Amino acid sequence: MNLKKLLLILLLTFSCNTMAEWVEYSTRANGDVYFFDKARVQKNGNLVNVWNRIRYKTSVMAASSYQSLIKIDCSEYSETTLQSTFYTDKNWTTPAMATNTREKPKVSIKANSASQRLADILCQ
Repeated sequence: MNLKKLLLILLLTFSCNTMAEWVEYSTRANGDVYFFDKARVQKNGNLVNVWNRIRYKTSVMAASSYQSLIKIDCSEYSETTLQSTFYTDKNWTTPAMATNTREKPKVSIKANSASQRLADILCQ
């Protein structure tokens, strides 16, 4: 990744955090807490782009939190991760590694998952 693209991603991430309105939408049995940014939800027909965060109860491979941009397809009930970052702290400030900007394959939203709860909120 070239330096200009990385700088643009960092600037967008930090500038958008000041406008964020993080809403808790799920706490899982294992203690992980899920949030979405209500201020940056973008709907386009049946597609919804949303910033998502997870605060892990216990560290996952040296990561204490996670942030991703996901696309939810309300008609197919599926999701695609567009970009993701793991963090070493619980407040999404210290990246554990560079942001992954590779789009992941589309997956079906599983019943009783945090993703289902988020889709139920955003696909109304």
